[in-house]
Amino acid sequence: MPSQEEKGKSLARRKHFFHTEKSRSMRASVLCRIRKDRPRKDGYAPVFLQVIINREKFHIHLKVSWPVAFFDNSAGVFLPRFEGDNEADDYNMLARKYISKVNEIFIFYRHSDLDLTAELFHKEYSRFGARSNFIVWAETEIEDRYERKRIGLQTRKNARSSIKKIKQWRSEIKFSELNETLLYDLQAWLKNDQGMKINSVGSILKTVKIYSRAAYDQGLAVDMDNISKFKLPQAKGRVIFLTPEELTRMHRYYLSEEITPSHKRVLGQFLFATLTGLRYSDVERVSWKDIDGDCLDFEPYKTRNLEKRVRLPLTESAFFLIENERGKLFDTAPLQVTNRILKEIASKCNIRKNLTSHVARHTFATEFLRRGGAIEVLKEFLGHTKMETTMVYSHVDEARKREQIRLMEYQIFCKS
Repeated sequence: MPSQEEKGKSLARRKHFFHTEKSRSMRASVLCRIRKDRPRKDGYAPVFLQVIINREKFHIHLKVSWPVAFFDNSAGVFLPRFEGDNEADDYNMLARKYISKVNEIFIFYRHSDLDLTAELFHKEYSRFGARSNFIVWAETEIEDRYERKRIGLQTRKNARSSIKKIKQWRSEIKFSELNETLLYDLQAWLKNDQGMKINSVGSILKTVKIYSRAAYDQGLAVDMDNISKFKLPQAKGRVIFLTPEELTRMHRYYLSEEITPSHKRVLGQFLFATLTGLRYSDVERVSWKDIDGDCLDFEPYKTRNLEKRVRLPLTESAFFLIENERGKLFDTAPLQVTNRILKEIASKCNIRKNLTSHVARHTFATEFLRRGGAIEVLKEFLGHTKMETTMVYSHVDEARKREQIRLMEYQIFCKS
């Protein structure tokens, strides 16, 4: 009869080793080891997992030390130091837990017919659990995208905020549960139980769709055909823009002697945007290297992943407003500071509107159409990918036309 110790070694060999002999692209193994070459004075040494992937060897430290004399390195087993040594049993259970974690990664890549490298393994190991829980996966994917500079700081903040809200609803969402029904249930909870406005609800649901698509593209089992059926809720936003009379007041203040340096700088950038339609994220980035003759040729920051460029002719008035003679066109302040100063400028110019940097882009679009510009040309100037996005400004212009028609009708009745 084999002893208890021999049974333990046999079990350890079966549970601690994984070898993908049948895999054409990956050979991998994992075993628990002790640093026999680095024992302390008390005879203890650190214990680690030795992982080998396609002949590349590396270690995962278990943050555990054990007497070298009581560790079987060939089987990767903690041996009892005395009869009834429960700590040895506990550490063996801990080692099996971590080895199982490593093997799950091996198995996933083997059955997915994907190539596993040491770099990919470290990434998978650091975010273990993400393969079964969409929320964990999305959190790590957001950080990965930010580190690879695929998304900016604000996008990262917004996405993390969305996931945090979803976790209040459910702490775990399996990939198999991602479907149209789940999105409708989440929408109802956000709207009815949390009292969120429709645009905020839409933003959170959009995050789910974006990272569901990312998971699908990376080979995870997500039913994108079903998810694609879900239409994001959208409320008609209010488009705030300046009238020609309000623009005139701002130009006069810009040229006046009473304007402060901070107001002049921010107002110059704002007026430049009313003549070009640039977003604030582009105003703060465009430089003289983006100017080709009398045109501004640049890649909008918001849609940088689409590699779409915008070529925009600049008027003499736009050139006049450029702040710097080399490098970046403008020395911008943070967006929050800029919007605060714009509200001070609005007060100075007697403009009773919630003035923000984006109002400049709305003003450019509405003025362009009001002066007879073509909607398809406006789409290109604004860098929109869909005509539907640009059409909102056409509706604004229609409203102004209707107002003028009613005024004409009133004048005719007055004269009769």
